Amino acid sequence: MIVRSEEETVPAEQSAGRHGRRMGGHSALLGFVERYGLLLLLVVECVVFSLLLPDTFATVGNFKSMASAQAITLLLTVALALPLRGGEFDLSIAGLMTASGAVTAVLLSNGVSLVVGIAAGLGLGLVVGFVNTGLIVRLGVDSFVTTLGMSTALGGLAYAVSDSTVVVNLPEGLLALGREQFFGLQSVVWIGWGIALVAWYVFEFTPFGRYLLFVGGSPGSARLAGIRVNAVRTAAFMACSLIAAFAGVLLIGNVGQMDPSIGSQFLLQPFAGVFLGATAITVGRVNILGAIIALYVLEVGITGLQLMGAQPWVSDVFNGTALVVAVTLSLLAARSRRRA
Repeated sequence: MIVRSEEETVPAEQSAGRHGRRMGGHSALLGFVERYGLLLLLVVECVVFSLLLPDTFATVGNFKSMASAQAITLLLTVALALPLRGGEFDLSIAGLMTASGAVTAVLLSNGVSLVVGIAAGLGLGLVVGFVNTGLIVRLGVDSFVTTLGMSTALGGLAYAVSDSTVVVNLPEGLLALGREQFFGLQSVVWIGWGIALVAWYVFEFTPFGRYLLFVGGSPGSARLAGIRVNAVRTAAFMACSLIAAFAGVLLIGNVGQMDPSIGSQFLLQPFAGVFLGATAITVGRVNILGAIIALYVLEVGITGLQLMGAQPWVSDVFNGTALVVAVTLSLLAARSRRRA
């Protein structure tokens, strides 16, 4: 048997301690970059484009414009995050936004009161939510297929209601709802941020947010733990549809008209935002703060490139690529968390 002296043992222990500290520091750095890398990317984008385009990008007006441009997309992203956190898809958000806007615009342009017109748009959201939950939660139809079909149907409804024309002559009350200025930003921006803040609080600090996460991870285990899985899924779909319908009302109030063909422009970015956001802040999980950061990463990148002279189609390429990368990174992050 070999007996080590105290002098031999102490340096070995010190070496192991130093190695452990180095590994711990390395892991902490990786964890920081993993959580806040997307936020750092946003900062880098802003700095680089500000240096390259000081007269066009680095202006208060441009930052206000970017905030306004993302307001409706932010609402749809929050809506989408609800069922996705619970493990379900909802592809009907853009179609519902368009149909809700069309119903509201047509009624208001024909003299119906502002309250009734907005209530009709939101009511359509509730109906769609009930239909989606009935098919998906109660009957077990796949959410991807159900909401894809619903999106197509709602897109057709928007054309039918508007008679395939752009609806104008909207009342001043509705325009004020979407355009009124507060502290230099349009009301639609503040409303979007406010709803996102509420969703963030629900996700991070309420039992419903935790239940939704458990249901998305394993519905069977959640049910065994006493969680009312169907009730949680129903609430997620209903809230998603209601927010998407409200986005349609705000959209027409902000732009001052209703174009029934506008829906397709709003589907890709919310998915890219949610999946890319799941690679930041709370890695591997759908989270609101990460999704917001991801949306502005996309918006800043596209705006900067277009101000540098890029063609309009660059936004489609940018968003499509971002979605593919985001889904891949989100999947890898989830696998990493399971192994850990």
